[in-house]
Amino acid sequence: MIAGVPVRHPLPTMNNVEVKGVDLPAQIAQQVRKLINRGTLAPGLQLRQSDLADRFGISRVPVREALKLLAAEGIIEHDPNRGFFVAPLSTDEARQLYRYRFLLERELLKTVDWPDSTQMKALKSMLERLDSYLDKGQRAEWIDEYQEFYALLFDLSPDKILRREAIRLIRLTDRYRALASEVRVPGEQRTAHLEHTLLAAMSKRDRGQLIRGFEREREKILTSMLARIDARGL
Repeated sequence: MIAGVPVRHPLPTMNNVEVKGVDLPAQIAQQVRKLINRGTLAPGLQLRQSDLADRFGISRVPVREALKLLAAEGIIEHDPNRGFFVAPLSTDEARQLYRYRFLLERELLKTVDWPDSTQMKALKSMLERLDSYLDKGQRAEWIDEYQEFYALLFDLSPDKILRREAIRLIRLTDRYRALASEVRVPGEQRTAHLEHTLLAAMSKRDRGQLIRGFEREREKILTSMLARIDARGL
């Protein structure tokens, strides 16, 4: 552990990881990713394989493979001489990641098929939960729902390579999005304005409105988010 950078909450035990014959390193990576996004594992914290193995009640082998997966995503960093560390946060990185995200997402929205009634119902239900989690400050639940919303939305596009990259970038920006969500204005009620805008346009099957609304709301989000992150001195 880096001096002065404690783990703020206990890590989960192996009971939190479901072993059903699927990829164990991927499951471990998912759990560690959630802990990082929630702020339980702080930026700069050293991730010792032995500590994680003990906490999860497993051997070091799947832990090491999980850390390699997260390093490939850019969520953690690997120094051959010092080990694995939670990647630091910076306003400049956030700006670049979000710009890249927006370019990909705009292209995907140009090609998405209009959702049928079942798909639209599912998206609207997700949006209701997003609003609720956002307003209540339940950021862990919000992050999970946010990923599911966009996974379903972008699955309507035939451009699967772009979709895969967009989902990867959503994961990379989870920490910044959650960090920005911690700063609240007294009396502020939060709603997922962008997602409401997207579904309103999709319900009308209006491609022009969809793209214009996306571009307008994304710029607002980027400006607001960077201001919130700057306020934290990153």
